[in-house]
Amino acid sequence: MQRKYKTVFFLCTVMCVVTLGMLSAPVGAVSEDLTGQEILERIEQESAVTESGTGVINLITENKRGDQRSYTLKMYRREDEGVEKQLLEYLEPADVKGTKFLSIVEEGKEDLMYIYFPFLGRERRIAAGEESDSFMGTDFTYEEIGSGQTYQEEYDASRLKDEVLEEYPCYVLRLIPQGEDSDYTYIKMWVWQEEFLVLRIEFYEEDERLTKTLSNSDVREEDGDYMPHRIVMADEIKGTKTIIEILETKEEELSDDYFTLRYLRR
Repeated sequence: MQRKYKTVFFLCTVMCVVTLGMLSAPVGAVSEDLTGQEILERIEQESAVTESGTGVINLITENKRGDQRSYTLKMYRREDEGVEKQLLEYLEPADVKGTKFLSIVEEGKEDLMYIYFPFLGRERRIAAGEESDSFMGTDFTYEEIGSGQTYQEEYDASRLKDEVLEEYPCYVLRLIPQGEDSDYTYIKMWVWQEEFLVLRIEFYEEDERLTKTLSNSDVREEDGDYMPHRIVMADEIKGTKTIIEILETKEEELSDDYFTLRYLRR
């Protein structure tokens, strides 16, 4: 499946945050004249990364009764000549330790996604028809976990009335997919005006039914950059949610060996 009409630039909010510790840099005064498409362009400019790095997260799944289960994962990211490579590795608890997920995304080519389960002793490729399935019992899909952000090219953005979300003055955007190959009818996005940082995304299906909500909070300044340390994806239909808490980030050079089937089997 080629990269088109992706549902959410999940790794703009997670992998780029986790592995590089940043989403945006100071951008100066707020402009009231920006169009929706220009705001979308600024978001992707500010969140664009080409470096590599690692991070550690606490991932919590919560069912509709409020019961939770916690996992610790290490995440690796490398981008080289337009090829995005990402690896997630479960560190604990013991029953999932060693489970790994690898994605390799290159513009114009078929996305490659593999998952490795230690108890099977082999990897399994995620087929195109499985990309919208739940990733490891979370509220994210394989596609949302493994694909890069392409909102600017794949959605038409219009600007709605500005709002204040908690204490943050926000641009509010309505995004309509340019083609029919999308899980959502439209997306609504709240963007912190001063930093072009996405704080909330709502996903709507037919009949304007709200299906998912992505929230970024606990925003902290580190060396002049701002990043959320708590990311929540809520399934508004099922009543479940997935919580990501960022524990550690590190920018570092990574060997290409991490992003191979050989490493998955280690």
